Amino acid sequence: MKHDFKPFDRVLVRDGDDDPWRIQLYSHPYEDFHACLNGVHWQCVPYEGNENLLGTTDSPEPEFKKGDAVLVWDECDSTKRFKVYSHYDGELHKHVVFNVLLKDGATTESGAWDHAEKFIPATVEG
Repeated sequence: MKHDFKPFDRVLVRDGDDDPWRIQLYSHPYEDFHACLNGVHWQCVPYEGNENLLGTTDSPEPEFKKGDAVLVWDECDSTKRFKVYSHYDGELHKHVVFNVLLKDGATTESGAWDHAEKFIPATVEG
């Protein structure tokens, strides 16, 4: 999952799913990796909310569940699109979504996206 880390944020890092999580202080993004005080790491999650992972090889709880309605967008195209969530691909660092069948019979594209946020329908008062 992508996070907007800032320098000196407390994070948990590891380089593969079989490695235990270690605590670190975040420095900056580096290509597809996360630079911390002791080096560069492939996987990085906030320490806060994931304290239970420290020293384990467990995976963090997913931010979204399969079937959740989400808005997705990429770094190069900030246009948000409505999709149905499938899963997070940790190797690609992308959110994978399903095709959505629209009322008029059209479908939206499936694919993998850099960012996702929970879709919250607007409420109309009146």
